[in-house]
Amino acid sequence: MDERLKGLKKAMNNHTFHQVKFTDAHRQKINEQIERLEDQDVTKFILSLLTQERTGAELTQLLHVRGIKTIINNEGIVYTILHAQEQQGIIESYWTENDEKYYKITNKGLKILQKKKVQKSSRDISLKQLFNEVTLNEH
Repeated sequence: MDERLKGLKKAMNNHTFHQVKFTDAHRQKINEQIERLEDQDVTKFILSLLTQERTGAELTQLLHVRGIKTIINNEGIVYTILHAQEQQGIIESYWTENDEKYYKITNKGLKILQKKKVQKSSRDISLKQLFNEVTLNEH
């Protein structure tokens, strides 16, 4: 876990989640949802970052700052996603005179990004329901 999150986890355990008891089934259900959605989230983060033109190196740095675990020690996945998205017409790229490759989102990509935001909203509601289920079972 990142050093910056250790204090937050401790504070949440002591205050926010102090009264909540997760069963093993609930923990497993939550972890499965997180793992399944992580790859989709990387693509969504990349698309959202490309509303401004950026290089692959800039994208990788920004994803590291956001704590995206999928790319840690595997930065090549960013370029794999960029290449796949470019082949599908979701993003486009160009080279500068300094031999830097810049990426930007297309109109098609903007529509897909909007759709992913709507899906995220419904997923967030599902996760809230799951947490509510845990807390209701405890009372």
